Amino acid sequence: MDEDIEALRTEVRHLIAMHAASYVAITSLVATHPNPTQFHLHLVAALEGILSSDRVAKWPDDQKEIVRRVVETFQGVKTAAPIDPLAAEMGERDPRRGR
Repeated sequence: MDEDIEALRTEVRHLIAMHAASYVAITSLVATHPNPTQFHLHLVAALEGILSSDRVAKWPDDQKEIVRRVVETFQGVKTAAPIDPLAAEMGERDPRRGR
């Protein structure tokens, strides 16, 4: 029994770590998406679609609320500024400057 409980604890820790990694990756994708407006509209449509599905209808309310809160968190991510390593390194010497 103790081994089963420890296996479940380990699995929960792994799931939490995977969730954290997924959150970081998805937040980066949201922040760098080339068309943030389209992305946010798609998030809303996908969220409502999943929450109204037959499978999710059987979930308890707290589980549905978690889905909603997580998606709404992604909707609040601000668009990131473009990253240009060459310009950052070359500064004024960047040959593309002044175009």
